[in-house]
Amino acid sequence: MEGATLVNLPPELERDIFELAAWEYPEAVKTLILVARRVCIWIEPQLYQVVLSRGSGATERLLQMMHSKPPEFLREHVCHLALSSLTPRSDVTRILSTCTNVHDLAIWTGDTYPELLSDMRHLTNLRRLSINLFDLFGGHNGFQLPRPEELLPLPFAHLTHLDVFSSMPEPMWPVFGMFPCLTHLAFSDYYHPEMVHTTLDTCAVLQLLVIVWTYDDDPDAGGEDNHDTSEISDPRFCTIPCHLFESDWEEGAWGGLDFWRRAEIELRERGERRQGSVSEESQPLHAQESQ
Repeated sequence: MEGATLVNLPPELERDIFELAAWEYPEAVKTLILVARRVCIWIEPQLYQVVLSRGSGATERLLQMMHSKPPEFLREHVCHLALSSLTPRSDVTRILSTCTNVHDLAIWTGDTYPELLSDMRHLTNLRRLSINLFDLFGGHNGFQLPRPEELLPLPFAHLTHLDVFSSMPEPMWPVFGMFPCLTHLAFSDYYHPEMVHTTLDTCAVLQLLVIVWTYDDDPDAGGEDNHDTSEISDPRFCTIPCHLFESDWEEGAWGGLDFWRRAEIELRERGERRQGSVSEESQPLHAQESQ
């Protein structure tokens, strides 16, 4: 525009604007880093904050990314990591020993094994985990219930959110009460009333237990509509559909509405409805008649 004056913003404000834009629109980061060298320095780390490795060639792309940056950069900036494609065990070891600041980890490789636990002990800040827990502790070939003191060190010392998608035979049930900080627990596509009751009774700090149904809308495929969970009256329990699990995880990693947050909203709204009903019932009869 003729006569327009370019305004030089203070660097701090300029940085805030670019960082906010990168956070709100992560798909635009690759374009924004081309604006100027200083912008690249400010927001390039956000390219690595959430890593979802999926699809053909995903492991190779992830390893190429790791080659392109020094280990200390990855250690600092990779916070959310989901391995959702078949990954050689040696590569899993390398990835977890490098990205040690990950606080949100999903292992969906189809290959979970007890030795993986040693690799996970590098994670000093793990808060959220999605994994085949049964296979991690030995599976059908040698499941061993860990001792409580074995779950106190890393990586479980600070774990607050656990999503389990494995089979869960009865000998495994006590393990959920052994995590010292576990407040949120999800069972994916698995519902056993007695297990739910036992878990709610034994998990001292648990605030939410959610059954996550990942089936599609095909009524013959199973899912939430084919399971009656009405016998569970505990206010911490609910069920949530989640048909696009990987996308849901990624949405949550960027601060969006994932199944954890939707379950929290469900519990809160149910509590408000219950509180409203109690308030109505507790009103004197003449007060109700005057409304």
